[in-house]
Amino acid sequence: MGATTGWLLSDLAEEIERALAEGGAGDGRLVEGRAVAVKASPEQGNSSKIVMGTSCLPPHFSTVPHSHEAEEVTVVLAGGGWVDIDGTPHTLQVGGILMAPSDLPHQTHSGPDGLTVLWFYAPPGSEARWRAEDEDRAEVST
Repeated sequence: MGATTGWLLSDLAEEIERALAEGGAGDGRLVEGRAVAVKASPEQGNSSKIVMGTSCLPPHFSTVPHSHEAEEVTVVLAGGGWVDIDGTPHTLQVGGILMAPSDLPHQTHSGPDGLTVLWFYAPPGSEARWRAEDEDRAEVST
């Protein structure tokens, strides 16, 4: 595993918001209408047992309902909204922290100001769906 890497929350939030505005520029990738940047993962060599990244949802946006093996912890950096976990709504506001247990269906919804979050997955692997989408897009464009 590589050396410890550090980030400032403000820099992560700005980077992912810029990626959303610029159509996926920089580390951010557009995934199903939102910008996602994986910042630490085993694949990147800077983590062995956890994945960390940021996501930015535009105003009034809803993710596709999904579930994954990983437990997920989300920290709200900007904006707000709510997440439905197994049919129960949970409010998301700046500074809020939410834990989504593994394998429970959940769907995130942003409010009028959008939603920017820092997230952690453990165990790693759930983020592979974003890499697969990037590879599919690359094949279509070639």
